[in-house]
Amino acid sequence: MIKPFIGSMRATLSGPDIGLDLGTANTVAYERGAGVIVSEPSVVAYDTGTDAVIAIGNSAKEMEGRATGRIRIVRPLRRGTISDFRGAHALVGRIVERAMTARVRVAPRLVASIPGCATDIECKAVETAVRAAGARSCTYVPQAIAAAVGAGMDIMRIPAQLIVDIGGGTTEIAIIAQMGIIRMLSLQTGGDDLDEAIRQKLRAQRFLVGPLTAERLKIELGYAGRPPGRAPAIVKGIDLDAAAPRAREVSEALIGEGMRDGIDRIVRGIVSVIERTAPDVAADLIETGITLTGGGACITGIAHEIGSRTGVPTTVAPEPLLCVARGAGEILGSAPLLERLRPHADKITRWYQSLRIGMRESYSP
Repeated sequence: MIKPFIGSMRATLSGPDIGLDLGTANTVAYERGAGVIVSEPSVVAYDTGTDAVIAIGNSAKEMEGRATGRIRIVRPLRRGTISDFRGAHALVGRIVERAMTARVRVAPRLVASIPGCATDIECKAVETAVRAAGARSCTYVPQAIAAAVGAGMDIMRIPAQLIVDIGGGTTEIAIIAQMGIIRMLSLQTGGDDLDEAIRQKLRAQRFLVGPLTAERLKIELGYAGRPPGRAPAIVKGIDLDAAAPRAREVSEALIGEGMRDGIDRIVRGIVSVIERTAPDVAADLIETGITLTGGGACITGIAHEIGSRTGVPTTVAPEPLLCVARGAGEILGSAPLLERLRPHADKITRWYQSLRIGMRESYSP
């Protein structure tokens, strides 16, 4: 009885280990042994008079598109990196506060994922925001590696595997083998771009909707490839011809047409990565396939579309929205894996940038 009690007290006093996915659309935190502890929109609301943060996450997102002149809505993370430090600090602070709820208040260790497009300054901004929020230590790992671990992929194996993480602001495409990245591409295209494309498509039809409505249409009617034949949705917005609010029926064909260009950019990026791989690596992919993670992996038909256009079997990981955070948490809980993946900010950024430069020579979205 004494040993289990001592072990429990030691785990409590050491503080939690948290994997952090600071996404453009959503912030997800995963605590090893406890699962997901936070999953909220990456949105912050400021009072324009006092410049104080008045809402974070779900409560701030509900104000988006409805805010008065005294409220400013900000997405502190753009394209996977920090654009508003105070807002990012508030988001991370909320996560750390929740992690320390109902336990001895010991600061947690965090692992944060970073996209391939992150610069030295942006990497340091992530680390500074995490430490300022009260974390005991902060390490960051490549987003593609975290997504692969969270998807259940064995990154130690020799045969190459391809991971595609379709987030809100970026899409990370990487071929992984033996805990390293053979080839990668970080696309500045994600779910937010698809939302905006839907808004523009409806605007061309003289109908104006807000960002929340566009996101809902993407989830309910969005697809890649062939339309699945779902019934139209009734949408409320502004009829620009009548200059008045109206309800209109929107078909899935219209939504699919609006999303087509963004999905094509993602597929072309995957094809370009595969085309630049060595023959033996490409042969491995026929056996290991492509694994999709991130919110974009939930788009109806996207796995089939990618598989048919690349000729590589494609599957969606279980709970794709949580893969990056889960993977970061699992990495933090494995000392050997963490030590192998723990890079210095300047080294990992230079390495990422060398890969990106090489990919840009042959790929243009």
